[in-house]
Amino acid sequence: MKEANFSNHAKQRIGERCSLSQEQIKRILDNDGTVVIHLQKGGRYAHRLLYSVADEDWFMVVQDGGDGGVLTVIPLEFLKGRTSVTAAHKRQARKRALSLKKMAKMEPPKKQDPIPAKSVKTIPPLPGWRVQVIHITDGMRHSKSLGRTLEEHGDPPKWDVFGPVHVWTKSRLVDLAIPLSSVRGFVASKGKISQEADGLLEFLPMTEEEIKTFR
Repeated sequence: MKEANFSNHAKQRIGERCSLSQEQIKRILDNDGTVVIHLQKGGRYAHRLLYSVADEDWFMVVQDGGDGGVLTVIPLEFLKGRTSVTAAHKRQARKRALSLKKMAKMEPPKKQDPIPAKSVKTIPPLPGWRVQVIHITDGMRHSKSLGRTLEEHGDPPKWDVFGPVHVWTKSRLVDLAIPLSSVRGFVASKGKISQEADGLLEFLPMTEEEIKTFR
């Protein structure tokens, strides 16, 4: 299969659904770090099971075998009853991902030409905040990434006033099939900063209009 490249849809879904970067996913795909679950449409499209060490979770990558294009990245919970993934598949995908991560650590750093002092620029932090939801399901405490907020959603201190970030939060919870009643809190992080985001709890219950919108 050709080297992986990403559609605009795939780039968006990666940012929303997992903590891996496009470069990290490309490395895993191009170095046989996944398990092929099945092929569709005459064998052109491959469903490849990928384990994310950062998320401690599995994802299904749909990739075009013709040009290597990644069409989307899907959390396994979205595929319940639609795709058969066994415990053996998961163990194998996890083993391959951990093996690649170990190899990456052992590789010597690439030599780079020195950068003139005048050309060195400060890289601004990524816009938005990475949000984790804490929820209780089946009597157990879980933590799940909702993705990164948009820049216009503002910072956590302002989230105790209703705004677009609350609509985004509800939409992501519905996408991930996390019952609103199970949510216990949120944590927002950006770079080295991490803080509780209890302002997202204030407007968690949905109106009838929102329920119809998210269905």
